Amino acid sequence: MAERSPLIMRRLRPGHWVAVDVFVAVVLAAGFSVAAVLVPESARVSPYAAVPVIVLACLPLAGRRRWPVPVCALVLAPAAFAPFAGWEEAFVPLAVALHAVALLEARRTAVAALSAAMGVTAAGAVIGAPSWTEAVSACGFAWTALGLAWVIGLAVREQRAYAAQAVARSAQAAATAERLRLARDVHDVVAHSMGLISMRAGIANHVAATHPEEAGEALTIIEETSRKALVDLRGLLGLLRDASGERDRPTYVSDSLRELVAAIPAGDVRVELDVEPGLTLGDEAAVVVHRLVQESLTNVLKHAGPARCRVAVGTRAEAELLVEVVDDGRGGTPRAGGHGLAGLEERVTLHGGTFSAGPEPAGGFAVRARLLLPDGSGKDER
Repeated sequence: MAERSPLIMRRLRPGHWVAVDVFVAVVLAAGFSVAAVLVPESARVSPYAAVPVIVLACLPLAGRRRWPVPVCALVLAPAAFAPFAGWEEAFVPLAVALHAVALLEARRTAVAALSAAMGVTAAGAVIGAPSWTEAVSACGFAWTALGLAWVIGLAVREQRAYAAQAVARSAQAAATAERLRLARDVHDVVAHSMGLISMRAGIANHVAATHPEEAGEALTIIEETSRKALVDLRGLLGLLRDASGERDRPTYVSDSLRELVAAIPAGDVRVELDVEPGLTLGDEAAVVVHRLVQESLTNVLKHAGPARCRVAVGTRAEAELLVEVVDDGRGGTPRAGGHGLAGLEERVTLHGGTFSAGPEPAGGFAVRARLLLPDGSGKDER
């Protein structure tokens, strides 16, 4: 069942706003009409003379959100005749109409409407006031009301535009982050296995005629690697489809790393695995460690040649996880255009860690990463 937000927090639909505008227009027309009849502002005109002007100025406000500029023009016309009818509050419906123009129209149109409203109001204050002092006071008060309504409408418009841009930027950033995450996952799952398959297929093709037993061994490795790749791909698809949110459960790291090291073909790279006993991590951190070691071992197989490699995973000061993969092979710098090390650095950075990869002074190549231990991770004392 979808969760419903409280009524005060729900966004009103266009029909609701029309109902609000109709209510405001009727209330303003009725209120000013009654006041004009019961308390006439000027004895020079009939108390009922202001009623038609009031009605003509207030009732168009019902459509101010749909037709802001025409409604503002309709309100301006009776407001210009308001001083002759003895109605001094014509700036009120004019401010309401001006707010809609500033809220919904372009700034140039809003400025023109504000100028016209201020001109009509100033002329009305001069005509209706008995002295210049009172005219200046009435004009200043009316201009303040018009300016406030206009500024509030413009501020809301710009705030909505900024919020829409922020939502668009956030959606674009989320799409980019998801695209990079998918690229990393596909690379880690597919590239590692395909690299091993390609290497072994080349060996099998080369020795098929002269050393069929080595070719058979290579084909066996290809079969096992492809089967494991299919399992990994199914796991990746399941992860993408998973909406349960059941993540970050403690996972023993050593088991997955032992399986990873065992898949390395014997004789190519001798791997020494050193994992802190009882180390457990949440799912996300365990995936980062697994991918770090997986990609590093793939690079050792591709670029280091026959070599020894040490994989070390352990904690430091009970708050930091250290991962090191160091080989004594040919070393050198990472190949330009590769995505593996870049993806590893992105993974580590996303988890608040630091990453480094490069040749060792004494030869070989090293990949090192420091990760902050998440809650629930650490050493299991059982």
